[in-house]
Amino acid sequence: MLTKKLMLLGGVIAVLGGCGQTTSTDSNTTTANIAMGNTSAAASATPAVNRVRGVITAIGTDALTVQTYDGKSATVPLDANTKFAWVVKSDLSTLKDGDFIGTATTGPDDALRAVELVIFPEAMRGTGEGHYPWDVPGAVAAAGGGSNGSSAMTNGTVDGQSAMTNGTVDGQSAMTNSTVAQQSGMTNGTVTGGAGKPGETKLSISYKGGKAQVVVPVGTPIVRFEPAGRTVLAKGQKLFAIVSTDSAGAKSVAVGKDGLTPPM
Repeated sequence: MLTKKLMLLGGVIAVLGGCGQTTSTDSNTTTANIAMGNTSAAASATPAVNRVRGVITAIGTDALTVQTYDGKSATVPLDANTKFAWVVKSDLSTLKDGDFIGTATTGPDDALRAVELVIFPEAMRGTGEGHYPWDVPGAVAAAGGGSNGSSAMTNGTVDGQSAMTNGTVDGQSAMTNSTVAQQSGMTNGTVTGGAGKPGETKLSISYKGGKAQVVVPVGTPIVRFEPAGRTVLAKGQKLFAIVSTDSAGAKSVAVGKDGLTPPM
């Protein structure tokens, strides 16, 4: 039983492997080379990935057929190495100082606003840490945002957070295992202080090499991951899949639980 749990946890760790610093291709756009923060020779040698977001329309032995949010059809290959995970709904009340998070944002660097936020399990701490360009997040693509939904990804550790309630700043401990980042992408880091408009929360996120202030508007999708197996696959479910050019099968497939749209 312990061995099985460890294997499932390993699958969760692999699910957001495509959120790291790689060259990315989105299923809804033409191939685009995206600079991912670190520009070392090692980073540039990382295999390109295709991020597929959409609804499962068919399930085969070695592949899934997906209708992407722009109405196109995409194939997600599967093999024995493909990892699976549930994407489950969460909220900021579960966020603790020191948590590691990832968030896609839009807006100028001095006024970043979260489009979605992922709270990583402790075993995934450090995944894709940094701030770098991202493609169209699922939360935007599913709403018909198209290419205008390009963003940034910030992964880091939360130092703290503050909320604005009826014009008054209320201190509140929130992000623990990640740092929220800047505009146009996903940033992973550490959150600290600040305040937004009434009802909003402002996070200060720290990551290797930098820090970002991100406002989390009311209604922003907040999710976590749960270990799962291939049995999570079913027609009609929404997914976020990472397909690497150096693998016969998808690296990972994350499926929204109870109809949830994977927002990353």
